[in-house]
Amino acid sequence: MSSIGFLLSFLAILLSTVIAGVAAKRSVRGSSDFSNAGSSLSAGMVAGALVGGFVGGTSIVGTGELAYQYGLSAIWFTMGGGVAVMLLGVCANRFIRMRVETLPELIGAHYGSSSQLGASIFLSVGMFIQVIAQLLAALPFVSVFWKGPLLIMAFIPACLIFAYVLAGGFMGASIVGSLKTGMLILLLFGTGGWLWWLLSGETYVNWWEEGRFSLVVSEAGLGWAQGAAMIIGIFSTQAYLQPIFASRNAREARTGAITAGVVILMIGLVSAWIGLYMHDAHPGITPREAVPQFFLLHSPDWLAGAAYAIILLSVVMTGAALTLSIATILNRDVLQKYTSRFQSDGQKLALSRWLITGVILLAYLFVCLDENALILHWAFLAMTLRGVTVFLPVMFFLFQVRPVHSQWAAAAIWGAPVVALLWTWTLFPITGIDPLYVSGLFSLLLLLAGRFRAQNKAPSLRPLS
Repeated sequence: MSSIGFLLSFLAILLSTVIAGVAAKRSVRGSSDFSNAGSSLSAGMVAGALVGGFVGGTSIVGTGELAYQYGLSAIWFTMGGGVAVMLLGVCANRFIRMRVETLPELIGAHYGSSSQLGASIFLSVGMFIQVIAQLLAALPFVSVFWKGPLLIMAFIPACLIFAYVLAGGFMGASIVGSLKTGMLILLLFGTGGWLWWLLSGETYVNWWEEGRFSLVVSEAGLGWAQGAAMIIGIFSTQAYLQPIFASRNAREARTGAITAGVVILMIGLVSAWIGLYMHDAHPGITPREAVPQFFLLHSPDWLAGAAYAIILLSVVMTGAALTLSIATILNRDVLQKYTSRFQSDGQKLALSRWLITGVILLAYLFVCLDENALILHWAFLAMTLRGVTVFLPVMFFLFQVRPVHSQWAAAAIWGAPVVALLWTWTLFPITGIDPLYVSGLFSLLLLLAGRFRAQNKAPSLRPLS
């Protein structure tokens, strides 16, 4: 069903990024280069890695999907994410001074090995959930070529994620992310200009009267809690801190992160704009296909092909960044702590690649079991789970709220995500209270209790510095 112009532009975009990824592989000489690029990223590469890691299916396809259904409230994911990424830049100097490669490594150094294991497990689970969301978002971009079985359609983006992350690790993700960011800005900002020229003032008045500009839609679970979940989730996600750790210095990290935050905000607005427009122009389509169908129906074939390649690449790059982060955490903070079988640099690198393979295959199986889930609902759950696990322990460290007794810290890190999951499955549908508030309060109370106990029983404390 695709024209020659569509296919040629689609393949040209993908080929250019493959070449960039292969070139990046030459820079990978050891496990450090693979996982954090040897701490050599410039501001532009930091921005590229952050946008490449964040802006994927949830930001573009998921935002368009929810905007088609519920209006402007769909921007909470990108609005919260953009603000959080800029805050990462503001705090870049503090993060770089940590001198750690992973967040669980920081948690373990200051709260003990039990806390480190809990953080490793739940951060990995939270990121894994978002990998599932990326594969779901990729399905409309694969189905444009043919309507095949789900097993094959989901396998294609899974293979692309595997290829990109395996080719050059974090260096590859940064270089390809920078290239993708430039193309994505041209595509979506150009689309925004076209929509501005196309739509009349009456359209915006109608949207206002219909309530489609409201930022709170309680029946869809969209509101301030989702924005807060994004902020704490970003601060608690290895994939978004890794570019900060890998930067040349704090200045490069700050400039790159603030630039990335602005770009993320604008991309979210344009994606929501497309969803709003498609709701009026094509009310009968599947909501998840709002963004893909927009380019198929309202742009030349060559531009539609380029758009499909760029957005599919965005999905793949986000999945690749999350997958690499999961592998890095499981390798360094779980397996390396409990086994001595993978001590050489070559063994560590090989183990990272095997973990990447396992994560992608498992996410593929989950997609095959539930292809109809809402993309952003998976994403918000992922952010909440990551955020309530380590956000407050990390903030206690950054702002020197200490000492905290290690046993109470471990209880907060293990207990908060369990509370979030149980509340989501049982009491949230009844009470309407977001699990972020409940599990976040649980974590805060335990950490404060741990600080009180530590102050009153100083001899039982672990060293904190």
